Amino acid sequence: MHRLVIYVGLFLLVPLSAWGQSIQLADSLYQQGREYDQEGKMAESEFYYRESYNLYRQFQDTASWLKAGKEYGSAMVYRSKNDQAMELYKKLLNVDHPANDTYNRGDLYTSMGWSSNRIGKTEQAEKYYNKALPLAQESGDSLLIGTVYNNLGSLNNRKGNISKSLEYYEEALNYYANDRYRATALSNIGSIYYDLSLYDRALEYANRSLKLREKIGSVYLLAYGYNQIGIMQSNLGNHDQALVAYKKSLDYSQQASTPNLTSSILNNLGLLYKRLNEYGTAIDYYQQSLTIGEEYSGPRSIATTVNNIGQLYFNQDKTKEAIQYYRRALKIREQNGNNRDIASSLNSMLRLTIDQEDFEQATTYANRLKAMGDSTDSYDMLQKASTYFGRINRAQNHDKEALIHFKTAYNHSQYLSPRRQLTPLKDLAQQYHEIGSDSAIFYGQKAIDIIEQHRSNAGALSALKSGYFGKHSDFYTKVASWVLTYTSDVARAYKLVEQAKARALSDELASASQNIEEQLPEKVRLERNQKRNQIDQLYSQLESTVNAQKQKELRKKIRDAELDYASYENELHSNHPRLKSLQSPEPISLQQAQNSVDEQTAILEYALAGNELLAFMISSDNVRVETISLSGNTDELATELTTMVTDFKDAILSSASRTRLRSQSTALYNFLLQPFENDLEDYSNLTIVPDGALAYLPFEAISQGDQYLIENYNIKYVPSLTSLTLLKEPESLSRKDLLAVAGSDFVRNNEHNLQRGNLSNLPSTLIEVDSIATHFQNASILKDEQVSEGTLKHLLQQNNYQYVHLATHGIIDENQPNRSGLALSTNSEISASATEDGMLRSSEIFGMNINSDMVVLSACNTGLGKMVNGEGMLGMQRSFFYAGSSTVVVSLWNVYDRSTASFMNEFYKSLLQQDTTKGWIDSALQWVGWEQSIPFGSKAKAMREAKLKMIKHPLFNHPVYWSPFIVVGR
Repeated sequence: MHRLVIYVGLFLLVPLSAWGQSIQLADSLYQQGREYDQEGKMAESEFYYRESYNLYRQFQDTASWLKAGKEYGSAMVYRSKNDQAMELYKKLLNVDHPANDTYNRGDLYTSMGWSSNRIGKTEQAEKYYNKALPLAQESGDSLLIGTVYNNLGSLNNRKGNISKSLEYYEEALNYYANDRYRATALSNIGSIYYDLSLYDRALEYANRSLKLREKIGSVYLLAYGYNQIGIMQSNLGNHDQALVAYKKSLDYSQQASTPNLTSSILNNLGLLYKRLNEYGTAIDYYQQSLTIGEEYSGPRSIATTVNNIGQLYFNQDKTKEAIQYYRRALKIREQNGNNRDIASSLNSMLRLTIDQEDFEQATTYANRLKAMGDSTDSYDMLQKASTYFGRINRAQNHDKEALIHFKTAYNHSQYLSPRRQLTPLKDLAQQYHEIGSDSAIFYGQKAIDIIEQHRSNAGALSALKSGYFGKHSDFYTKVASWVLTYTSDVARAYKLVEQAKARALSDELASASQNIEEQLPEKVRLERNQKRNQIDQLYSQLESTVNAQKQKELRKKIRDAELDYASYENELHSNHPRLKSLQSPEPISLQQAQNSVDEQTAILEYALAGNELLAFMISSDNVRVETISLSGNTDELATELTTMVTDFKDAILSSASRTRLRSQSTALYNFLLQPFENDLEDYSNLTIVPDGALAYLPFEAISQGDQYLIENYNIKYVPSLTSLTLLKEPESLSRKDLLAVAGSDFVRNNEHNLQRGNLSNLPSTLIEVDSIATHFQNASILKDEQVSEGTLKHLLQQNNYQYVHLATHGIIDENQPNRSGLALSTNSEISASATEDGMLRSSEIFGMNINSDMVVLSACNTGLGKMVNGEGMLGMQRSFFYAGSSTVVVSLWNVYDRSTASFMNEFYKSLLQQDTTKGWIDSALQWVGWEQSIPFGSKAKAMREAKLKMIKHPLFNHPVYWSPFIVVGR
């Protein structure tokens, strides 16, 4: 009463009307805070709660002061201001007022426990919850009782007490009637079922929770819900659905101004892109997460991101950097005491110590991991521990012991998701091969079945599909090698090899062949182009910016735009009927491969399989396969092959003598061609399907005795036989003969562009296109001031040309293949507001419709690009294939201006002299479907004739002048 009297005295110092208005204002501010709180907009709710709290306190409305103070503290916790919130909670606990009853104090202790748990102070959190529970039960408030039980469930989950955690969550659900709290409890139960590997039930609860969150409309709750679903879908291998969920979660989290959750989502995006082999994107997201986390998040969240960065460095063989991050993460986690987090760090340290052959330390870590798995009944920990015991024994050549451990790991993995079964299956298959058992094939095929399932869920974008598949393509060729070793089933082995090649390209070509893009609504096509163009424009700004801070801001915008586009494409593929029904093409069978070649053609298809090279020679009536190893049976075949190709190319580029070239190419010939020497005598055409470093090799320049290989064979290249069957056949349309472009003037026009500022002028391109045009009656030529990106795009889109010849500089971006392109002369300075940047880029070519028999990229390095395992070269030729060209001529290195002009003139002269018409009987047989072969075509034959002319040229007879150009496709 005494305190109440003082309050009354103080009230008399303020006019009664002002007091009423201020309390009314405080009520209004508090209500506004609640509305923002319910919408999940925590920055706004914090502001309004704080203002109402201060007004209530000023006018001594204690009950309202306590009420507003609790909400103000909670908003600060959501905003990662834990220290300020805890100070406020303690101040409120000490308020001596009837309103500070058992319910209110129970609520305050609950909030203090919740705040402590969020920053990883589990013991402190448990102390507060144990104080809160009896007060909540005494108050009889079901919502508060449910909240304490829910929070105790969260606490025990962090401590690894899964069964106890589930009991608490289910108890909380029994008390909750409010949708907001039921959504939280359902979400938490879903997480527990996920940890118990009951994935269907986990997603069921997560989706039930999400429906309630959508009904409530809170952006914070939606951010949390979509993040949870993203985690589940990612770990289930449904990367496309995970990416959509994370994008929505990130948008909602940023609206809610909750940096702690934003940091977590960014970390999860980094992990997703790591799994898709997109390391550059992954590290960007990890670093963004760590920057926010170090300011706002607790040690647990920071340790997760730190450990993930370490894993990323380890995967890139940057061991020194990996060790630093691994040790930092382990130290934080051991201080924090969460078993599952410590297990994650032990997993990382095991990979590292086994790689460094420190088997004693590795065994110590594995024993520790197994003990933790036994104590918590965690199949995840037990599977990993058994896996590492197996790898330790394998590395020490203890094959029987290794097999026992790998079997145990696989048995444990049966209780986990299919994605988690993949590694144990691969290890088990490899170990069976180590002991010479054909069980390797059985378990290898089970692993491939899982990879195939998850490949289709890697995302709608080609880069994500190829990134995910690139991690596993080598395993297909390994299994193919085992098939040949144990069963001699050549057809099965060949199908596995084709399954491992150019799958993303085949998907793209299948889509293009069905005109999927044109069947989409105009609004969708416009939105897609706008999103692509936005990304291109941001990259163009980045390339012309020197300010470091501006570059950092632009990279952040680029990542946001790329995530938005990837999420958009995935949702589009999930929802649009035409895209949803599009199936990946089946890899070609051996019989189909034989049917695809005519009587004069042989296919040489290569595939790296561990320390062996599988080489198939396929013709219409013969199949031979050789398993080839280098001398010494090295485990570094890919490295040795790369060295051989590089040395040979260097010899060519240094204009080495013919004698030296013969010497350099002898090993390549013996390795790649000599096994089939006698068989190939019956054929005049060779189709090469390369693998790995062989994609950089001009087979034409290899010496075969005293001659170059090109002197004996017409040669062309394809990424895979499956992709060849999907390339469009040349069509006899009403169209112009030729579009020829000479990009010649670069020094004057590109001096303000950072990317192209060092390009030289190409005066001979003018001679090149003029001489080519003389062979055609209906040709369009662009040169000098006529050449611009806009003009070229307009001509390609508005007209059909049988041949498109682009003589200019090629710029290759291996980090961002879609940014590779052809530099064009422009008579205007490139500016930030310009709609074109003077480059015809791969990303732009993809969106065009170029119905051409052949595109010739008469420029430097146009056959190069980013090399991705299994996918091959992500170069410009892929873009032109997708845009509709059936053949692309590209170069493997920097070409000479003058010799190229002469060479291309000979090429077109020979092309037009070729008799490309079929006999009427052959045409009729193909028309009725009795003749299934794909004609070898005239382009490779014309290429050979041009090269033979150059070999006889007095100035340009060296391979450096004529061997870089190759024919890819039909």
